[in-house]
Amino acid sequence: MTAEPKPRPLSLVAQDPEPDWRATSVLRQWDPEAQLVGALMHLPAATAVPILELVPDTAIWRPDNRWAYEIIRHLVDSDVDPDPVVVLHTAGYRPPADAAHPGEPVSAGRLHGFAVHLAELYTRTVTPTAATQYAREVLDDAYRRAVGFHGIRLTQLAETGAPRDELTDYLTAMRSELADLWRRADAATGSR
Repeated sequence: MTAEPKPRPLSLVAQDPEPDWRATSVLRQWDPEAQLVGALMHLPAATAVPILELVPDTAIWRPDNRWAYEIIRHLVDSDVDPDPVVVLHTAGYRPPADAAHPGEPVSAGRLHGFAVHLAELYTRTVTPTAATQYAREVLDDAYRRAVGFHGIRLTQLAETGAPRDELTDYLTAMRSELADLWRRADAATGSR
């Protein structure tokens, strides 16, 4: 007995096929966030300082990129060039800020996966000297994510009957966060 093929869903608009793994991989590698973190590992500490001053850790969305960024910030604050070898060595005793068990050392398996990630970031950086432009793109993405997050959160607060003063306080904090990201993104391009 042969199985009949599954019928395709009817659609008035042609559906785009799912991108294959290679396309997804290239998009992930050329993502401004990955390029920024990779570029910072090519720069001396003194050159990285102004970029790190512009981009807060919270603007880095992907967990391993954020961990690398936190370590890079720590190294640069100590006036150490954030070379990937030094970043990896530091990761062994400096887990991510949002680690489930912050006091515990990083496992060998986790460190191995992080080493592979660092190698990919470092070797696939297109133009290390474009780090400031990557910072601008990261800040733009962070701004858009924050708008989306706050929109959902405001909807939740409104639909659950939160008091007006709580809604107003949330709106004030939201406006402050968004204005800060906006100013940082403008500073990354030198505009005012």
